[in-house]
Amino acid sequence: MRKIFLLFLVFSLLIAPFQVWADENTQQITSSTEEIATGKPVVVEPIIRVGLYKTKNSVKIVSEVDLYIITGENLVGVLPSGETATLSYTKGTYFLKSDSLKLESDNFWRVLPSTEDGYFDLPGCGRILSGRKMVYCSYRGILEYRFSPKSNMPYIINELPLEDYMKGIAETDNNSDEDYIKAVLVAARSYAYTFIGSEPATEKRLFDVYANTNDQLYLGYTSEMTMPKVAQFAQDTAGLMVTYNGKVVMTQYFSRSNGQTRTWKNSKGINDRPWLTSVECKYDKGKSRLGHGYGMSTGDALLRATKDGLTFTELLAHYYTNTRLEKIY
Repeated sequence: MRKIFLLFLVFSLLIAPFQVWADENTQQITSSTEEIATGKPVVVEPIIRVGLYKTKNSVKIVSEVDLYIITGENLVGVLPSGETATLSYTKGTYFLKSDSLKLESDNFWRVLPSTEDGYFDLPGCGRILSGRKMVYCSYRGILEYRFSPKSNMPYIINELPLEDYMKGIAETDNNSDEDYIKAVLVAARSYAYTFIGSEPATEKRLFDVYANTNDQLYLGYTSEMTMPKVAQFAQDTAGLMVTYNGKVVMTQYFSRSNGQTRTWKNSKGINDRPWLTSVECKYDKGKSRLGHGYGMSTGDALLRATKDGLTFTELLAHYYTNTRLEKIY
């Protein structure tokens, strides 16, 4: 899939993420507990567009592999491995400068590693988290440097296959219970999937999800390398998502409840997400709520996994009412 993704972008230079149906004669997924649904056609792994951050300052990029520079439908240059380029934007014009390149365009930049396992670094990006002694400035896939009319400044967008995105999800730590981590990852994957290509989208349709807690925390390649168990469990659950009546659904989650999750109601007071109904969180009783209260309480889920031995499928079934797990791709 990654090689197809790379070739697709280099040679056809299409901008929009793609998603196609696979052949209907796909292998059925089976489970001894019958918790994973079977018998449906699967989807080719989709591409997700992630808004990393916005900045008025210039942006530096470098990689251990050559980087292809694309603007519009044109491959306009190759940044050699180890050479740093500076991207900037002024009054409708995009600039890219390095020791060997001096480019400008009235269209935004897309920068693509020349190998399928390549990644890029953004020196000085400043993505740090309180309590973690790391800077999160390395990412797989494509960098897109694009002016956002909503923010009135350029946005740094990361476009990559959904499973590469999942390896960089940092909604849990590396040493928690395996089933707890898997439950969080499946919920995170389902949540992200529902936003791919959705309308209305973020920043006037420039990307699908934010890389912060506006959606879910994504820290990219650095997180993948420093939390190998999380990356491995993401791979172990690849393509698994929560469905309701056969459709992947938005699986919200939060830190802690007050003993019960909340029943979802839209602006008209109607529960149009029936899988988000109030359920007991026994390990949260007597505590104050942290977060919106819908879906899975990760605090309660962790203790249900470690103290009660619940599997990730049982955890997801508890917090998301009348749902199933399906292998979507």
